Amino acid sequence: MTTAAALAVLLSLAPAPAQPPAAVAASTAPVSPPLRLLAPAELPAFSDTFKSKAGLLKAAKKTLDYLAKTQGPKYLRIGGRDYGPAILADSIRELLKVVEEAKTPEELDALVRERFDVFQSVGSDGQGKVVFSSYYQPYINASAKKSPKHPIPIYRKPADMVEVDLSAFGAKNGSDSLVGRVSKDKRVVPYFTREDIDVRQALQGKGLELAWLPNKWDVLDLHIQGSGILKYPSGKEVLARYAATNARPYNSVGLTLVKAGALSREGLSYDKIRDYFKAHPEAEDWVIAQNPRYTFFELTPLPPDGEPFGTVMESLVPARSIAIDPAVIPLGALAWFSTVSPQADKDGRLLGQFPNSRFALCMDTGGAIKGPGRVDIYAGHGKQATTTARNQWNEGALYILVKKVPQRER
Repeated sequence: MTTAAALAVLLSLAPAPAQPPAAVAASTAPVSPPLRLLAPAELPAFSDTFKSKAGLLKAAKKTLDYLAKTQGPKYLRIGGRDYGPAILADSIRELLKVVEEAKTPEELDALVRERFDVFQSVGSDGQGKVVFSSYYQPYINASAKKSPKHPIPIYRKPADMVEVDLSAFGAKNGSDSLVGRVSKDKRVVPYFTREDIDVRQALQGKGLELAWLPNKWDVLDLHIQGSGILKYPSGKEVLARYAATNARPYNSVGLTLVKAGALSREGLSYDKIRDYFKAHPEAEDWVIAQNPRYTFFELTPLPPDGEPFGTVMESLVPARSIAIDPAVIPLGALAWFSTVSPQADKDGRLLGQFPNSRFALCMDTGGAIKGPGRVDIYAGHGKQATTTARNQWNEGALYILVKKVPQRER
């Protein structure tokens, strides 16, 4: 992920404001776990709005495959408890048993309560408020060569991009590594920004162009979603898959327009932002350049199911794969959430917003999905998925399910 929705990312998560001195002092105090173990009386009523089990079974199998081939840490810290890494796979297998055994919604709820410890995300407010956005895999017209209809390139990962493992030097800088390039004077400096690449043409003439797209908005959309299906004039389709980023901070394009007074935050939408750029093409370069994060891709054949690979290196499952912050929730964890979600028909017409609860697997990460208060739901590809993802921005609650084990086995 860092999988990791166009509207959600456009509207949200501008860089956090500087903390006042009191907040900085308070931040040194012990921090409560981002996941809180619930007492039996606090448990929600577990249900699943999807009648079909196929997607859940598919996501479970893919996640189990990931866990089987992943060398994880010796212990996982979940809600103040230490578990062996096998607990993630054991929890998924236990849910599959529950789903098979339960004949009614009431039985499903009872079995989940009986067999799982349930940890709730404390959310962004410490009280469980989680914002659910959604992302999708766009279809984008493309060309293998530059043309008047396709003037804007997407790039492969540059060979001069280097990653510095800080831990190897015993250094700490808020993360384990830094991404940059080696300058002419042999110094490691931050990699080029979006403005460097798009406006100053820092990568031009280096043979890094993978494909050419119609406009900068399509490029930005592809960057935000992390992958997309490119459709060539010949009818050929390929997957443009995430390869790397320049590791620069992410800045919201939507909030840039709001702060500039160009648009109102109330009623802000994906279409309004795109319409603004169509009406004011002279502003496009400056506004988009305010987001220094830049994404690089690789072209691969479409997976059999047409879906992109998540951070777990398995293709994502629409409605059942979610992106989380792995600093809060382990990749491969079993989740259940409740929120309000849009529904659209196969032609992409929005039908409304409806209560939504379901089991899901934590299969992806995303640059804008940070902390216990954010979750991104993968919607799939096509018109229905596009409408669904662009209209998902609602509060809800997130729970992580862990198979009950005797105290001595934790």
